[in-house]
Amino acid sequence: MLSAPPPGPEPRPLYLRTAVPDDLDHLAALRAGAATWLAHAHGSRQWSDPYDAARGLLWIRHGATVVALLEPDGEPAATVTDRPTGGTRLWTATERARPARYLSRFTVDRRHAGQGIGARLTDWLAWRAAEAGTELLRLNAWTDNTDLHAYYRSRGWRRVRTVEGVRSGALFELPAGGPHPPEIHELGPIPLLR
Repeated sequence: MLSAPPPGPEPRPLYLRTAVPDDLDHLAALRAGAATWLAHAHGSRQWSDPYDAARGLLWIRHGATVVALLEPDGEPAATVTDRPTGGTRLWTATERARPARYLSRFTVDRRHAGQGIGARLTDWLAWRAAEAGTELLRLNAWTDNTDLHAYYRSRGWRRVRTVEGVRSGALFELPAGGPHPPEIHELGPIPLLR
């Protein structure tokens, strides 16, 4: 069950669309900014390796990467890649047999941190997954980023386990469901990668 949003002003609109190849440089910059912040603020090496542009472009071309904008024609304020399968090194065959969506490359622009963009994007993903008949959202987080683990737990994610020897081996899952989050607008169709 997703936690209720904190009381406060109505959220500002968030616009979602499928990423396009022209977004690649901006997504790489988002990740570099997040990596620098994670290293300084949390001592985590998460995303310290160079951005794999070829892999990022592959996910974009498959339609698996979504960007969140604060204006319909604005630049990406956040991004996530949503896939239908999980890696065999992380998830067991029994786990992969359950209908789930696997999230990766989840990044919020540090200039917009603290506005609930990541939480709202997660709520939208959970709603969308349930609408498609999926039971769970899953992700793997960097093992050394314990503050991120605490954030996920505070948002209702369940820690599954840690895969030893994998630097991003902290596994979490969240039941799909919930209402369509308010003030989230899809700019055109955002198909689920099958």
